[in-house]
Amino acid sequence: MPKIIASVFAESGDQVLHAAGQAAMAGADWLELRLDRWPVDQSLEDVIGAVRLPVLVTCHTPENGGHFRGTLNERRELLTRALLAGASGLDLDIAETWAPPAGRTGLELLVRSFHSFTGVPRELDEIHARLIANAGGVARSAVAKIVVTAHDLADAAPVMRLLEAVDQSRTPTVAFAMGRTAWPTRLLALCHGAPLLYGALEEGAETAPGQVPVALLRGLYRAQELSTETAVYGLLGNPALHSLGPWLHNRAFRRLEVDGVYLPLETSRPDEVVAMLPPGRVQGLSVTAPHKASMADFCGSWSAPAESTGVVNTLVPRGGEFVGHNTDVEGTRAALAERVGEGRGRSAVVLGAGGAARAGACALLELGFEVTMLGRTLDGVRAFAERHGIRLGSLSRDLPEGLTPAVVVNATPLGSEGRPADERPLPDWRPAPETVVMDMVYRPSDTRFLRDAGAAGATVVPGIEMFLAQAAEQVRLFTGQSLPVRELRAFLAGVS
Repeated sequence: MPKIIASVFAESGDQVLHAAGQAAMAGADWLELRLDRWPVDQSLEDVIGAVRLPVLVTCHTPENGGHFRGTLNERRELLTRALLAGASGLDLDIAETWAPPAGRTGLELLVRSFHSFTGVPRELDEIHARLIANAGGVARSAVAKIVVTAHDLADAAPVMRLLEAVDQSRTPTVAFAMGRTAWPTRLLALCHGAPLLYGALEEGAETAPGQVPVALLRGLYRAQELSTETAVYGLLGNPALHSLGPWLHNRAFRRLEVDGVYLPLETSRPDEVVAMLPPGRVQGLSVTAPHKASMADFCGSWSAPAESTGVVNTLVPRGGEFVGHNTDVEGTRAALAERVGEGRGRSAVVLGAGGAARAGACALLELGFEVTMLGRTLDGVRAFAERHGIRLGSLSRDLPEGLTPAVVVNATPLGSEGRPADERPLPDWRPAPETVVMDMVYRPSDTRFLRDAGAAGATVVPGIEMFLAQAAEQVRLFTGQSLPVRELRAFLAGVS
């Protein structure tokens, strides 16, 4: 079972003791004290002796991403004092030739570490061999730790290949990438058998880029249960970190007793990310913009909704290849069906011309509506529209004259999280009171587009309704088991 290490900068006795309490309550197994900022003349004995978790100490200089500006001898003396005070773990950089005093400490864990803050070195195998060679002899157990920087999640592929080749029983190794989008590699390392995982006490208290709060690692992601048997799932997109998918699917896995982990895989190179995931362990992938069309080409076969739309939002392995599905069609149809009834040839408008818009259009056609798609760029959707008998038009500030739809679906990202809050399509349009208006954007749940429509008397359908309905189908495709939408909704309670 991997151990979770809560990492904190040690700055005063009271602060360390408070942090130790937080770490224990969050479920950490160890407390790492970064001594970079510790006053060199301040005692460590009373502090470390009062911590109820095993303590790992380290001290990094600015060259290694730290803050210690003292001399080499001062740093070594500080670490020695920490060990004599009762610390049972020590992290030494790859270039450090010093070893702690033999026989005078209760050293149980020695981590020999390498950090790259610029990218991924080519000589990872050589670095790993050097760490292993320098790690033995002074502690009961030794671990090699390699940390690189990935500017895109796909950059971490060499690190994942290294872990795949490591015999963890002989050479325990932790390897992952820092960076805003690369933090899932910390959990993927556990799926390769890595023995340790570093986390922050809370959001905003990270000691390194990409650290995730310990409570989230232990709770939502069940980090201590991940192993070389764990199935891997995830969301391919750019962006993807904002998704509610991890909150829903990881809780669904727990409810269904599935040994799996679902990760946000934000990348501009989705095929490379899929290739770097643990071989034979990927049991399902969600796909969001802008990869829905390109990942359709990644599949060997397609479900009927995926063929109809020409895009996928779900990949499921079968017989050595991926089958592409599009659960957005079912999600849209389910979210609208009770509110709009049968279309009977009435008019419906889809705003947008991307993959989500295609799914919305197909769902409305299934309900019996005549569909018009409005987009700023229509070249990529002309063949799709011609095949399904869909009208096309230009998306501007208002609906084209003479178009009075019974249903309007926003399938653009306008108004979504991270964009201007007042951004919306059709800013000059006011729906008739009997119109049904749906926004596929689900974060935030109450978009400006829906607020304006509701104020005009329209029936509004938040994007979360579509999200939940399509997610229910994804859960079935991923696991072969079903959960009702009401239960999936409960999984998201309290998630902002």
